[in-house]
Amino acid sequence: MYSTPTPKVLASALYRVYADSSHAPDSLELWIAIADTAVRELQMPVLVSLVPWVPIALRYEKVTTDGEFFPHTGSVRIMTGPLTGTLYRDAETAAREVVVATLNEMNDHATTSNDDGGGSGDGEQIDAAPAPLPSWRFRDKGTPPAFTPRAVPPLIS
Repeated sequence: MYSTPTPKVLASALYRVYADSSHAPDSLELWIAIADTAVRELQMPVLVSLVPWVPIALRYEKVTTDGEFFPHTGSVRIMTGPLTGTLYRDAETAAREVVVATLNEMNDHATTSNDDGGGSGDGEQIDAAPAPLPSWRFRDKGTPPAFTPRAVPPLIS
């Protein structure tokens, strides 16, 4: 079945052009290539069975969880961590579940490392403000990322 490209399909195609480019992020050549790809993607029908899963990653509390994003439906499949193999309907739900699983795993490690018999702090609960939900990022498949200039120019003495 053919359909028109969704914004998610278009975004993954445009990111591939950006990530595979050797041009600077602000170069005219890069943005012309991105625009060409956008026009081509919007003009051709999409065969759903040929839409590839896109590698993504989420970093939370110094723990990285790898996943795959299916641009046609927006589904996320977890590839590493305690939720490996779990498929979620959308990226937000997947991120929320990864945060819960990461916190549970960290709490399990903390309780096993603190089982030394000391009773200080038992039963106390600390209220913390909810942290913003982390966002999924595109993940490289081992290829070098696009050129990015230095954030600060070098000192000239």
